[in-house]
Amino acid sequence: MTWPLTDLRTTPHGGRSLFAVQPIAQGTNIFACEAPFAHVIYKDYRREVCAQCFAYAASTSRSIGDSRTWSIRSCRATAETVWFCTDECKVTWESGVIGPLTADVNALLGKAKIATRRNSARDDYDPILPNGPTAQITQDYIDKAWADVEDLVSSRARLSAYCSTMNLEDMELEISRSVASAIVQRYVFDHRLASFAVSSIISTSDPWAEILDLQSSELSNVSVRPYILAAHLRVYTFLCHSLPKHLRMYVPTARYILARDTGNAFGIWDGDSRDEMLGWGLWAGASYFNHSCYPNVKKTRVGRTMHLTTSRSVEIGEELCISYIDTNQTITQRRQDLEDSWFFKCRCQRCQSEEPDEAPPY
Repeated sequence: MTWPLTDLRTTPHGGRSLFAVQPIAQGTNIFACEAPFAHVIYKDYRREVCAQCFAYAASTSRSIGDSRTWSIRSCRATAETVWFCTDECKVTWESGVIGPLTADVNALLGKAKIATRRNSARDDYDPILPNGPTAQITQDYIDKAWADVEDLVSSRARLSAYCSTMNLEDMELEISRSVASAIVQRYVFDHRLASFAVSSIISTSDPWAEILDLQSSELSNVSVRPYILAAHLRVYTFLCHSLPKHLRMYVPTARYILARDTGNAFGIWDGDSRDEMLGWGLWAGASYFNHSCYPNVKKTRVGRTMHLTTSRSVEIGEELCISYIDTNQTITQRRQDLEDSWFFKCRCQRCQSEEPDEAPPY
């Protein structure tokens, strides 16, 4: 889709990316993504982070003496308690559909996690993984693991028996909550329970189609972190077992979200200072911006909305890039961070200019 200032093109180095089709002045708002399709706030911060706008009560920007937690809350018998910075945020959240439904689901997940501790004697062995060692992680190996799990969840008896002793870990619950938030979004969209203001980079009015259009990093992620496969499979089985019946048809959403979360999600931070990472979210439209160690676009979250604004003037044909990392580091540190978390070696103009000269041949 062509925007007034930008064009989405395929690149030889980073999939698709946005390019300027005319000169763009510094400070121009290129794109705004209204809300994350999937997100989670970490358990330790939920009373300190507004459920509607993500404002952080313990932020360093607040005055000394201000409360470090929010006092306004929403309590319903079927839902977990959520907290707000103002009455206006509470009214906005309660008048919507997605927030209350997500709170209902999160309450179910919290209770289900407790149930996974029954008769638990967890050791290093987990029957959810393929039997026998593997010398190399391949896509076939990953697909086989997912196929085996599909077979397990096809039997409610086997699924219940497994989940009753799985002892779901705290971070696995956080991942489950993030995926569940996406499932609620799909359910609400498909059943037209709320209107969606979709600002899409691609030509679609369906936010799920935009998620599927993002690049999958499943193989790269599992290759670097083999343990993550077991965590993702356990999250999937847990959701199959714990979600209410009307949402179970959307559980296959889990693999697609998990395959795209790493490499596309953004941290939810305490303002520009980035002192505290409060959780993470998947703003699909913002994920079309590639990385550069000399970026020309800055991302700024205002409430739930992610704004992409030029940080310097941009010429016609120039790629629009944000920075994924702290660019004040050395080239070695920057490249290591990018390879560890985004699975590529940076070849941006700055990195190429800072590469050490090759030793002369003997």
